[in-house]
Amino acid sequence: MNIEVLKIEKAIDGEPVVLFPVLLQHAGRNYLVDCGYEETSAELEHKLKALGIEPEDLTGVIITHDDHDHLGGLCQLKQKNKNLKVVCGELEKDSVSGKIKSERLLQAEMSLNILPEEYRGWALNFIEKLKKVQRFAVDEVLCDNAIFEEELIVIHTPGHTKGHISMFLPKVKTVIAGDALVIENGEFNIANPAFTLDLQQALKSVKKIKNLNPLKIICYHGGIMKKNVNEKLEALLFYH
Repeated sequence: MNIEVLKIEKAIDGEPVVLFPVLLQHAGRNYLVDCGYEETSAELEHKLKALGIEPEDLTGVIITHDDHDHLGGLCQLKQKNKNLKVVCGELEKDSVSGKIKSERLLQAEMSLNILPEEYRGWALNFIEKLKKVQRFAVDEVLCDNAIFEEELIVIHTPGHTKGHISMFLPKVKTVIAGDALVIENGEFNIANPAFTLDLQQALKSVKKIKNLNPLKIICYHGGIMKKNVNEKLEALLFYH
């Protein structure tokens, strides 16, 4: 299996955004792991074309979890590829498909009851962005320890959200971590702790990843870590 890490950069509402979706290629099939915001769709398509991949060439998109920076761009891809499969973890299929509200939307709505007045405007704007994410039926559901495309092992890594999944490629000891981890200033961290729904569960998921003894970890926020991976995971767990 071939793994390509894409670096997507754009300023949204004046703020710089850097994302690292992953392209998986196996036996003529092409899967994206996460696909960015709707606002980063053009940048994503440009990166794919640089690899010789058109939106129509994609087999599917694997959603690590239901956050708008991970599935907001589905609408643009679906417009160009109506056969595009939507794949996600079993615990988030109902929110990804729009049958229920996403955990992030529920969290944001509940925050209105406790936020200081000066942050209320920001929260209301965030809620509107979450509500505008277009939803699509889920074509395939991935369970913990399932084998995907013969080589990837699905790892349930809850904490950031209850149904967050990561993926492990044993042949090259590589973890695609989604938001189970981020890289900040050359070190691992928990993704946006203020928005992590269960911090203790997130730390258990870090231990689960560490037990895989990976040599490389790809984080959606931060990119690739391939130096002193085990030591850096130990440091994160020690300081929490």
